[in-house]
Amino acid sequence: MAALRAPVSSPGDDFSALADLWIVGVNAPHDLGCACGGMAMPSIAASDIERDFLSYLAHKHRATADIAGLIEARMQNPSGPFERWIAGLGGAKLSSESRENLLKDFRTFLDSFSGRSRFAVCY
Repeated sequence: MAALRAPVSSPGDDFSALADLWIVGVNAPHDLGCACGGMAMPSIAASDIERDFLSYLAHKHRATADIAGLIEARMQNPSGPFERWIAGLGGAKLSSESRENLLKDFRTFLDSFSGRSRFAVCY
């Protein structure tokens, strides 16, 4: 079982709220239909799921310099908890279009990963 993590959200901060969904997903039980392996594994490999999701984002946004730079930096130096990095994206220098696109990608993934959507798939 994954170690329990404390929420990091700040009121009115979209990225902090999404960071909390990451925590919910890491701590939630995932069933056998989940791509993470669910109960077939002793615990969710959060670092693997993070890496896979960041790889997806890197490919999807490879032509968007501000997003690509953030993702590349995290992939090269994944220090600190992923939820803290997600929460910190609220202060990142992003165009408004990039911010909305990144919020949408994180919402889609984290709604699923946390079990809030009907389709529970980690990545």
